[in-house]
Amino acid sequence: MPPFIRPALVALCFMAASQLATAASFDCAKAGNATEKAICADPGLSRQDEAMAALYKRQVEMPGTGQWATFLKRDQRDWIVVRNRECRGKTECLKQDYERRITYLSHPLLHWMGRYVEGQCPKDGRFLDVTPELGGTLDIQIYVCPDPRGNMLLQGKNVLDGRRRLVVQEGGRCTRTLQFDTDRVTVSDTPGCAPSLAGSFTRDPRRSPFENE
Repeated sequence: MPPFIRPALVALCFMAASQLATAASFDCAKAGNATEKAICADPGLSRQDEAMAALYKRQVEMPGTGQWATFLKRDQRDWIVVRNRECRGKTECLKQDYERRITYLSHPLLHWMGRYVEGQCPKDGRFLDVTPELGGTLDIQIYVCPDPRGNMLLQGKNVLDGRRRLVVQEGGRCTRTLQFDTDRVTVSDTPGCAPSLAGSFTRDPRRSPFENE
């Protein structure tokens, strides 16, 4: 799960969720597995499912976010598979998983999350992983393809300014600026940076920043 998921945000989500309908986000008459049956049998869990579905719909339909919807649909399918496999019909396990998912989908910077690539990654080139965190910051990591475990080039975090720029200071002479645009992050360096990481990275909707490829 992403590092910004914290219980402190969950209460805010439940306040909004309490105003939603008590039914699940799907037709309980067609519940086909242990997970769906458990959701339909528990009113609190059913409300969580409704809240999660509403947040997911809002994220998917967010305008001006390029390939973000494609990435999130894939991510949601993966989450459902893991949810069903790990929790099966266990109500408490499902409630905890829904708490995490609701908080995840509530993050205001979630649409920037993803893997942005340069070159023919994973064969060669570089990739940039972006993960939102609490406090309005984005965590960024740049790696050499195809082996990220031993080839990290940059790690840092900061908030986006009004022009959607994130600045990472390295020592006293090197400043790296990441410009965020739809499906693209452009890196520029000051003359004191070595090695230079300047370049343009494009979102790959098939990849997640939680995959070590």
